[in-house]
Amino acid sequence: MTATVPAAAEVPASIGGSIGGSMDGIVYGSWIATAAELMQLCAEWDDLFRRANPENIFLSFGWMSTWWKHFGNGQLAVIAVRDSTGRLAAVAPFYIARSSAGLGGRRLGFLADDRVGSDYLNVLAEARFAAAAVEEIVRILFAHQRLWDYIELCDTPDSPLMAALSAKLAGRGMRVFETTRRVCRYIRLPATFEKFMAGISTGLRANYRRRWRALQHEHQAECLAVSGAAELERHFPALLALHRMRFEQREAESAFVAPGIPEFHVEAMRVLAAQGFARLFLLKAGGGAVAALYGFSVGGTFQFYQCGMHPGWKRYGLGQLLIGNAIELIIGTGHATFDFLRGDESYKTRWADRAHESVTLRFFDQRPVSVAARWSLRISAAVRGVVRSVRARLVAGRLAPIGNRRAGCHPAPQETDG
Repeated sequence: MTATVPAAAEVPASIGGSIGGSMDGIVYGSWIATAAELMQLCAEWDDLFRRANPENIFLSFGWMSTWWKHFGNGQLAVIAVRDSTGRLAAVAPFYIARSSAGLGGRRLGFLADDRVGSDYLNVLAEARFAAAAVEEIVRILFAHQRLWDYIELCDTPDSPLMAALSAKLAGRGMRVFETTRRVCRYIRLPATFEKFMAGISTGLRANYRRRWRALQHEHQAECLAVSGAAELERHFPALLALHRMRFEQREAESAFVAPGIPEFHVEAMRVLAAQGFARLFLLKAGGGAVAALYGFSVGGTFQFYQCGMHPGWKRYGLGQLLIGNAIELIIGTGHATFDFLRGDESYKTRWADRAHESVTLRFFDQRPVSVAARWSLRISAAVRGVVRSVRARLVAGRLAPIGNRRAGCHPAPQETDG
């Protein structure tokens, strides 16, 4: 379940914090509005990603450019900031599109902020240029203010960089509101799997070991880590099939297999696999794959993005076995963090004892179009809240006699019975 603040009840966001490092050198920015210009940034963006080391796949060029190719509408508004030598020092990955809510105001937001469950969206900046880059990004945003009515930065972390950007926008007279807050649970990993197991609860440790022994004994189970591009290409359809099978069995819908989404993921996987970021863990038993876990290895962090499990093997607790084996394998490859990403589902709390938070921030100025956008969004959110409440009551009344049958779209990009 995702913890949120209803958009109908905007909360003024607190602004503070500072960026580490110094105002190093002179920087200058440019506004990138076409796909051709974006593609020309590929090699430089990849190099900046390595230098900035955000340990977050959702800020990579491969993820964001593939999203724009598949789902982009409106206009690109990427701001590229360079140092005095011309090297890329920061990227503000924005685009502008008409909002689907309210009066359809022109909304400036982060690339990849819709349909694909991107977390920790942010400006990508080399640390020593971060402060100067934020200044330049805000200057260029206001130089192009005629193109947008308001700013909405979705699923962005509580970070010094975002605090600095918010403060600079507020300094330009913009009002800042927090509309949504999500929990992203994660584990700090020790040097060995034995130490990790010693640190989890007695019940979880006993269940995992008992279930894994049973599956190995009865069905010669094994867990394989797949990272090569060719092998990922070969096994990725198994992930999609297992995920779809699980949701069909539950008579539920999943955004991961909604129209157009698998095609995006297949292409993004190819791009990210070529760079060594993509990982797939396959749990095999009885001669075939019965569960799969997909994620990204970025620096010292593994980001668990999605999984699928065969419903016919549910009694073995495949979700728990899949996660435990994946943790063992990534510890073995030197990772320091296992990030479950968005959602506060109960299975995550059993494994993870820490959490990041991400927020959605809206910024409005005093122009009539911006004021109108703010109020139309508030009214639209209030109406949607009433409709959801009425629908939930009707559904609850209709389904009550036959039990709690789950329906609707899964709120987070993952599912597991772990």
